[in-house]
Amino acid sequence: MTAAESLLSLEGPFDLGITDPPWRFASNSKANPGRNPMRHYDCMTLDEIAALPVREVMAKDSLLFVWTTAPFAILSLRAIEAWGFEYVSQFTWPKGKAGTGFWIRNQHEIVYLCKRGKFPCPKPAPFASSVISGPQREHSRKPDSLHRQIDAQPAWRGLRKLEMFAREPRPGWTVWGNETDKFARPAPATIPADLEDLI
Repeated sequence: MTAAESLLSLEGPFDLGITDPPWRFASNSKANPGRNPMRHYDCMTLDEIAALPVREVMAKDSLLFVWTTAPFAILSLRAIEAWGFEYVSQFTWPKGKAGTGFWIRNQHEIVYLCKRGKFPCPKPAPFASSVISGPQREHSRKPDSLHRQIDAQPAWRGLRKLEMFAREPRPGWTVWGNETDKFARPAPATIPADLEDLI
């Protein structure tokens, strides 16, 4: 099954979405991965990402949050347009330490807030700040605060939510990707009934 077929197999349409595409830099190489993302996961070209059927799985009136990086700040807008969304605003996630970069060693990531159709904006503004908080963790793992802010919105409770290229399951969200259990929290240990009296 192709990525497009897998995405289309989900039971949508979805009202809210988050996506963290595996952007492929021109310098990325499997033969010499160095510090590039291909050392951690399979990457996709801009054309491959733009061709994903996001337009088909999202509702005609929907909101989409798109993670991107400084080098892809302009290019990612092409994918957003191909998916049928328009840019509305953006967040910045300040990271604890500087990463790679030719001219500037980047120390932040970007999230574009994009809209399709007539998705209503709650009042007051649903996000009190354009800065996303959260510590830097494993490579490409994003902070949980964006999900928490979305889930906390009273007007958005009950909406169908999708995370594309997800790396862990989340209550109330449909997750899609080939690493949806990468950061899954282990189930709590259980004690066999015949040993409970010994503790």
